[in-house]
Amino acid sequence: LPSPKEYAPPPPPEPTERGNLRQWLLDAKSRDQYVIRYGDESEVLWNDPAPDAKDKDKEVHRRKKWTDTGHMWSPHGTYIATFHRPGIRLWGGEKFEAAGRFMHNNVKRIEFSPRETFVVTYTWPDRPGDADDYDAAIVWDVRTGEKKRAFKNDERSKETVEPFKWSSDDQYFAKMTEDAIQVYSSLDMKVLDKKSFKFPGVRDFCWSPTQSCFAAYVPSFEQSPARVVVTEVPSRKELKQKNLVNISDVNMQWHPDGTYLCVKVDRQKSKKTTTFSLEMFRMKDKDIPIEVLEIPTNVLGFAWEPKGHRFCLLHGDPPRVDVSFYTMLKEGKPMVTHLKTLEKKTVNEIYWSPAGHHVVLAGMKNLNGVLNFFDVDALESMSEDEHFMCTDLEWDPTGRYVTTYVSAFRQPMENGFTIWNFAGKRLHVVNRDKFFQFIWRPRPPSLLTNKQEREIRKNLPEFSAKYLEEDRKAKELADTAHIREKDEKRAVFNQGEDKRKKLYMEWQQERREIRGCVTDDEDWYELVEETFEEVVESSEEVVGTV
Repeated sequence: LPSPKEYAPPPPPEPTERGNLRQWLLDAKSRDQYVIRYGDESEVLWNDPAPDAKDKDKEVHRRKKWTDTGHMWSPHGTYIATFHRPGIRLWGGEKFEAAGRFMHNNVKRIEFSPRETFVVTYTWPDRPGDADDYDAAIVWDVRTGEKKRAFKNDERSKETVEPFKWSSDDQYFAKMTEDAIQVYSSLDMKVLDKKSFKFPGVRDFCWSPTQSCFAAYVPSFEQSPARVVVTEVPSRKELKQKNLVNISDVNMQWHPDGTYLCVKVDRQKSKKTTTFSLEMFRMKDKDIPIEVLEIPTNVLGFAWEPKGHRFCLLHGDPPRVDVSFYTMLKEGKPMVTHLKTLEKKTVNEIYWSPAGHHVVLAGMKNLNGVLNFFDVDALESMSEDEHFMCTDLEWDPTGRYVTTYVSAFRQPMENGFTIWNFAGKRLHVVNRDKFFQFIWRPRPPSLLTNKQEREIRKNLPEFSAKYLEEDRKAKELADTAHIREKDEKRAVFNQGEDKRKKLYMEWQQERREIRGCVTDDEDWYELVEETFEEVVESSEEVVGTV
């Protein structure tokens, strides 16, 4: 074909309507969804605890070979990601239609920004010798599918890629280098102010979940002691610094609301002696005061209570360890206060409810799935149970239900999942061969203000009465439907019985002739058993002797 004299750009593709990407939030029963993967099958299901709920009513979407390796929900539950050799795809809407395609060969890992504005895809070579120049990480715009920036392979790491960490508002993302933290602006994808945050030998950093600042751990360097520094972005203002001496290890963990920062410090006093302490930063108080909590035994686990001021601690020598609960407030005043210690428990994981107040103390994997459903308000156990060989545990986003499951990725036997209520009552058990994955669909943040939420809690008895009445009516309706179903089955049976009786009467004369009697009453007859023997064949055979 002859080439046109003037260039005419191709017409832009027609926009496609994605529908309501948050349709599931309009469910009349306020149910949550979850995705499961087993074998080549993937299913998205409603969590319906009603005893009359049928499996066909729970199914939302089912697809064979939907993903090559697994699924991942976006932080607000808007999209579900599937992994493929050429890249990843996003799906959403009521029927889970295609919502995005991101081409990045052999993707090994992805991360969404907290507000779902961006998604980062990562890859690395399967063999160290293949580590040539390639795009190790790509930042994409979720809505448009545009490639915002690609990052080449880091020569320091041939097999893994240093992941980016996002600020809570999606404005910044950052990664560590040998002596600095590089913070990028998501507006232009360039290093903020064209210069890094200098921290010689920095080992770790983490963003606040709610504020535009990060905490960084910097080990001792020359004459400078080790320290934890909280730095504001983009002003680069140092909000707080704590010097640490004789350090062997440091771990940092933010409270989900950004209210507190816990720094677990391991100090090596001698070759055989290590001490442990928790440095508690009160981020919302003036000048960010720090309290130190000394722990006499080895600290094995730590977890903050979401939407609260308490934390849980595992300490001691495994497999039977002590579980301690503390609060950051005493009678409303800032003071770290011990609440209770449970001694010698078979626990290695702490799982707080997203709503706070309740926690599951679990002995996972090699501890055979021991579960303790604990009420932290009453400081007492609600129930104890086990899910044998359990490998994973997940709370639903409302804190009403818990799922435990045995993944074939870690355990080839006893695969399947169990759904419990928050108090440890077993509600639903499913056993599936080659069961790989169970993930609750997240919910977006509440649109209610703190004042509105307090008002709802204040009027909770009124709402509870309303919902209890709705539950009662639903149960009556279910019972009525069950009775109606039994009546229908009984009617069908009676119709068949009437038909059989009619045939019985029609064949009465024939039976009388065969029996030679005028009655059908079995009592008038005597059953006589006769045994006959008949020789069919006989033969004689001479067996010779040796």
